[in-house]
Amino acid sequence: MGMGTGIDPTDPTPAYLQIAGDLRAAIAEGRYSDQAPLPSIAELRRQYGTSDGPVKQAIRQLVNEGLVVTRKGRGAFVRKPRRLQRFGSRRHLPGTKAGKAPLEAEAEQQTMRRDQQVLSVDRIPAPAEIAERLGIDPGTQVLVRRHLLSLDGTPAQLADSHFPLDLVEDTLIAAPAAAGPITGGVHAALSALGLELDHFREEWVARMPMPYETRALRLAAGTPVLRLLRTLYATDGRPLEVSDFRLAGDLHQLVYDVPAR
Repeated sequence: MGMGTGIDPTDPTPAYLQIAGDLRAAIAEGRYSDQAPLPSIAELRRQYGTSDGPVKQAIRQLVNEGLVVTRKGRGAFVRKPRRLQRFGSRRHLPGTKAGKAPLEAEAEQQTMRRDQQVLSVDRIPAPAEIAERLGIDPGTQVLVRRHLLSLDGTPAQLADSHFPLDLVEDTLIAAPAAAGPITGGVHAALSALGLELDHFREEWVARMPMPYETRALRLAAGTPVLRLLRTLYATDGRPLEVSDFRLAGDLHQLVYDVPAR
């Protein structure tokens, strides 16, 4: 159709979807940058030769897709936030971390700032899916460290790390939340206990967020979360940690190098 050339009456696609498709293409092609305002409802109505109804529906469609955010009294604005590349196949290798936690190292390499807030450190009955991965009975007490991770000041990840209580009780890992983040990350703390870390298993799903995730991550309408359950194993096969991550879907790109043979 081409930006602003009007509605094609021979196209069976509803007018609002034609407008949404045109605006979507303009955003993808870079005609609008992140936070740039879209034309007003009146301007779009004139450009497309239609009424307010289809224009407003088109904006709602783009909001639901997570491409646009509306601000009361100000109009509609494009959302094209910068994404952190998460290099899943090499982020835990010693040579890529330089003594830092993986996310901290990745963010630094991509000229982004990563901040970490310890929300709580609690002893709780293990939920079933956590217990299964730790090889313990559901309801067995585990230690959970809950974190909020931010990129350039924007909330980006919720991370809950669960540990067998007998493994970490009376260690740095069980320190109260007021003690703050663990320097070098929790895996360095596990290694300091004499444990030999071997490998991770990562299980990913994409879903729409729970209400508390929407609030904590300040998610715009239409933004999914990527949920990662990651289990860390020792060289003897013992599971040491199960982490439950919820990543803001618009702030991350997953990158993996996978052998072809």
